[in-house]
Amino acid sequence: MRFVPVTICAALLSASLGFGASAATAEDASLSSCVKLASQVRDALSSNAQSPSFQAATKEKGYGQDFCANGLYKNGVEHYAEALKLLGASKG
Repeated sequence: MRFVPVTICAALLSASLGFGASAATAEDASLSSCVKLASQVRDALSSNAQSPSFQAATKEKGYGQDFCANGLYKNGVEHYAEALKLLGASKG
């Protein structure tokens, strides 16, 4: 059950890529932001495994995944940003 949000997010990304650039909407851009930040958080977590905020950042990453997988991209991005903040990493 834990991998359902990841599977949904991957399916949404695949679907959005299938429509092509001409059909891009603001919602697709938000999905792209979720995917980009998810990658940044994953990298930051692997680089900061000894951080005192590691557990809190991992929890925020989970919230970000859940929100993004359910189409609440703004909320997901906020949680990913909080995870990066907890780890001392910047959004780039």
